[in-house]
Amino acid sequence: MTNLPDDPASNGPASNGPAADDLPDSSRPAAASLAAAFAAHGTDICFGLPGGGPNLDVIGAFDELGIRFVLAHTETAACIMASTYGYIRDQVVPVVVTRGPGAASAVNGAAQATLDRQPLALITDTVPASLAERVPHQRLNQRAMINPVSKASVTFGATSTADELEALLSFAQRTPAGAIHLNYDDIGTPSGFEPPEPAKALHSRKNVTNRILEADRPVVICGLGAAQAEPELATSLLEFAAPVLMTYQGIGTISTENSIAAGLFTNGAAERPLLEQADLIITVGLDPVEPIPASWSYTAPVISFATHPTADPYFPINAELIGDLADLCHQHLLASHTWPANTGADYRTTVRNFLTPERDEVGFFGPVELVTTTAASAPSPITVTVDAGAHFLAVMPFWPADQPKRVLISNGLATMGYAVPAAIGAALARPGEPVVAFVGDGGLGMTLAELETIVRLELPITVVVFNDSSLSLIGIKQRDGHGGPAAVSYNGIDFATVARGMGMEAEVVSTPVHLEGVLTQSWTTPRLIDARIDPSDYPHLIQITRG
Repeated sequence: MTNLPDDPASNGPASNGPAADDLPDSSRPAAASLAAAFAAHGTDICFGLPGGGPNLDVIGAFDELGIRFVLAHTETAACIMASTYGYIRDQVVPVVVTRGPGAASAVNGAAQATLDRQPLALITDTVPASLAERVPHQRLNQRAMINPVSKASVTFGATSTADELEALLSFAQRTPAGAIHLNYDDIGTPSGFEPPEPAKALHSRKNVTNRILEADRPVVICGLGAAQAEPELATSLLEFAAPVLMTYQGIGTISTENSIAAGLFTNGAAERPLLEQADLIITVGLDPVEPIPASWSYTAPVISFATHPTADPYFPINAELIGDLADLCHQHLLASHTWPANTGADYRTTVRNFLTPERDEVGFFGPVELVTTTAASAPSPITVTVDAGAHFLAVMPFWPADQPKRVLISNGLATMGYAVPAAIGAALARPGEPVVAFVGDGGLGMTLAELETIVRLELPITVVVFNDSSLSLIGIKQRDGHGGPAAVSYNGIDFATVARGMGMEAEVVSTPVHLEGVLTQSWTTPRLIDARIDPSDYPHLIQITRG
């Protein structure tokens, strides 16, 4: 909370907030009730970047209840750490930031949680309403700023009730999950909160089972909802035995290497030949935020199994069943189709072969070689986080996963700067298990300071940077008049040297053989692999994937 000095002679710099002893007594009960609500909801960790005053009251209240605080270097990174941890552990994890610049910096992190359907609670200090007329410093309409990227934005005060807080936390987890925002005004009047009624489903079970039974060539598309469903869903898919495509966030619903796993669905080009053969498309937990916004060109009818209404203008739904996804699949996926047994595996192999360029040069080191070499050496179990950028076109189709929530990517928002903080959240959520973060040089530049966080917390994270000194994906999209190299190119950066300066083991690699040798070393300590790749394959990868 920002004070204006009463002494006109005081001309020192404005503080970010008063000392704790200067706070009204009401602030401590407010912080205590807030912490108690999270503890009762099962939260065991929080993240953030405090600015003093009420921020520290809240962190202290969390600490007193055994809720661990993890200090990050930026507010957006803290949000991504928290939403990743909460997604894996099924918790609503709080992020504590200061007013003004802290709240503004957290907006991208809140947007990531909301559009990637992950629960998050963003707690921001604020200029108290009672002082707003006399304190312009750092005064923003934070609720108006954050409300568009969150499911709810409310003012929390000393008189907020436990029931209101529980309703907020439950609402963050209600599908589709996302961020909630608490504007922490410890001496003000709370705004109150009542969760809105869930949207009414417009659906019909009429003839759904018969339509599935009558289909000769059904194809199943599993989205992010399927990855969060009960394991019995995978059993139903395997018994149904039709080809299954998975979205980026649906990866691992069934093993990517299973005989029915046909590869990825992005609404791009790679899956088109298979879907054009389908006489029925069944989507399971597919969220409209997942596909790229290309036109829907398929003529087969679409049946949707969903946990909530998903009507969307980009693709037609002929019938939608709302309910528990595992139950819906068990009840309605009754096999009578005519697909050969290995259709999925054969199609997946064909796509991977198309994606793998023919090589004349021995020892060529491109993005595909970097991913496949790392995958061949990685221990199991392992979690992979993937940043936005051209490199994900190599990671997503080639990385094997036999469980959901093991390949993590920001798909709904597709934000750069995701992989490193997400790796921190994943490593904390799965203590002792190794994590690999695939990140481009642009994305690592945005989150470079979090390498110190990895070292400080002694996390078993291997950061692999695709270092080609360019925003490669944007470069592919450039045309004449788009700014030329200056718009997409950086000077070369020795990320290994930077990482060592933060106390992290690091190696520069430029060949697959050298990479293999580095990967034989320990996966249990923080390290960075600065991979100097040839980016010339990226146009080929995007052509096969997107068309």
